[in-house]
Amino acid sequence: MLKNIPTCMSPDLLRALCAIGHGSKIMICDGNCDINTLGHEKAYRIRIDGVGGAEILKAILQLIPLDDYIDNSVRICNTDNGIPAPDVWKDYEDIVRNSEEYYKLPNGIQYLDDPDFWSVSKELDLVIATGERDVYGNIFLQKGVIRKES
Repeated sequence: MLKNIPTCMSPDLLRALCAIGHGSKIMICDGNCDINTLGHEKAYRIRIDGVGGAEILKAILQLIPLDDYIDNSVRICNTDNGIPAPDVWKDYEDIVRNSEEYYKLPNGIQYLDDPDFWSVSKELDLVIATGERDVYGNIFLQKGVIRKES
């Protein structure tokens, strides 16, 4: 057993987070998303059934740095056809804002239209299926580097 690891983290998810490197693209998907259609051929695809997207996001941000070489290392897909923003977005915003990684997001979370958000779908290195029930509960992260303390 390991200390200080969030209880929602499975061994497979921990292994994948450790294996991917700087610039790796991660998608936390809602329960409606077909993760088998996302990611490149060697992408990690992990199922964390019964756990919501917010819980997984919080756990991941405790373990990995966000990429500060780009302006939008956290992205959400805008809803369309007048669909209201899902409740989980507020949770995502609060988690990101309260994380130690927030300073790396000069513009906060980026909200992109459908084609722009999903343009990275074949480049994903890690795709996580959650039990998130909110439609449009997907969130993209890009992993950064841990720097030597100065």
